[in-house]
Amino acid sequence: MNSQLHEINAATEAVRGLLDAHFRTAEESADDDGRFSLGFRVVFDRSHEPTRVKVTCRVAKVTTDEIECRACDPDQTELPL
Repeated sequence: MNSQLHEINAATEAVRGLLDAHFRTAEESADDDGRFSLGFRVVFDRSHEPTRVKVTCRVAKVTTDEIECRACDPDQTELPL
Protein backbone atom coordinates (compact mmCIF):
# COMPACT_ATOMS: atom_id res chain seq x y z
CA MET A 1 0.00 0.00 0.00
CA ASN A 2 1.48 3.37 -0.97
CA SER A 3 1.79 6.36 1.36
CA GLN A 4 -0.97 8.33 -0.38
CA LEU A 5 -3.47 5.56 0.37
CA HIS A 6 -2.35 5.51 4.03
CA GLU A 7 -2.88 9.28 4.21
CA ILE A 8 -6.34 9.04 2.69
CA ASN A 9 -7.31 6.20 5.02
CA ALA A 10 -6.09 8.12 8.08
CA ALA A 11 -8.02 11.24 7.03
CA THR A 12 -11.17 9.25 6.27
CA GLU A 13 -11.07 7.54 9.67
CA ALA A 14 -10.55 10.89 11.41
CA VAL A 15 -13.48 12.49 9.53
CA ARG A 16 -15.69 9.53 10.44
CA GLY A 17 -14.69 9.78 14.11
CA LEU A 18 -15.41 13.51 14.23
CA LEU A 19 -18.69 13.03 12.36
CA ASP A 20 -19.76 10.39 14.88
CA ALA A 21 -18.73 12.65 17.77
CA HIS A 22 -20.41 15.86 16.58
CA PHE A 23 -23.37 14.81 14.43
CA ARG A 24 -25.92 15.08 17.25
CA THR A 25 -24.70 18.56 18.21
CA ALA A 26 -25.00 19.69 14.60
CA GLU A 27 -28.44 18.11 14.30
CA GLU A 28 -29.61 19.99 17.41
CA SER A 29 -28.48 23.27 15.84
CA ALA A 30 -30.71 22.81 12.77
CA ASP A 31 -32.57 25.84 11.48
CA ASP A 32 -36.36 26.03 11.19
CA ASP A 33 -36.24 24.13 7.89
CA GLY A 34 -34.22 21.29 9.46
CA ARG A 35 -30.95 22.19 7.74
CA PHE A 36 -27.65 21.82 9.55
CA SER A 37 -24.06 21.39 8.52
CA LEU A 38 -20.69 20.14 9.59
CA GLY A 39 -17.55 21.39 7.88
CA PHE A 40 -14.31 19.43 7.72
CA ARG A 41 -10.79 20.57 6.92
CA VAL A 42 -7.98 18.10 6.32
CA VAL A 43 -4.33 19.15 6.42
CA PHE A 44 -1.53 16.82 5.33
CA ASP A 45 1.90 17.74 6.69
CA ARG A 46 4.52 15.78 4.77
CA SER A 47 7.42 17.58 6.46
CA HIS A 48 7.23 14.78 9.06
CA GLU A 49 7.78 11.07 8.67
CA PRO A 50 5.21 9.59 8.71
CA THR A 51 2.90 12.27 7.34
CA ARG A 52 0.89 14.09 9.99
CA VAL A 53 -2.81 14.36 9.21
CA LYS A 54 -4.89 16.97 11.03
CA VAL A 55 -8.67 16.98 10.63
CA THR A 56 -10.79 19.82 11.98
CA CYS A 57 -14.57 19.68 12.33
CA ARG A 58 -16.67 22.81 12.56
CA VAL A 59 -20.30 22.92 13.63
CA ALA A 60 -21.83 26.36 13.40
CA LYS A 61 -25.27 27.73 13.94
CA VAL A 62 -25.85 30.89 11.98
CA THR A 63 -28.36 33.36 13.33
CA THR A 64 -29.36 36.28 11.16
CA ASP A 65 -31.30 39.15 12.64
CA GLU A 66 -31.95 42.60 11.25
CA ILE A 67 -33.38 45.86 12.49
CA GLU A 68 -33.83 48.84 10.21
CA CYS A 69 -34.28 52.27 11.70
CA ARG A 70 -33.54 55.91 11.08
CA ALA A 71 -31.24 58.00 13.23
CA CYS A 72 -32.76 61.45 12.91
CA ASP A 73 -31.13 64.56 14.25
CA PRO A 74 -33.54 65.89 16.92
CA ASP A 75 -32.32 69.45 16.27
CA GLN A 76 -33.26 69.34 12.59
CA THR A 77 -36.78 69.46 11.24
CA GLU A 78 -37.75 66.44 9.22
CA LEU A 79 -38.70 67.21 5.61
CA PRO A 80 -41.76 65.49 4.14
CA LEU A 81 -41.01 62.76 1.62
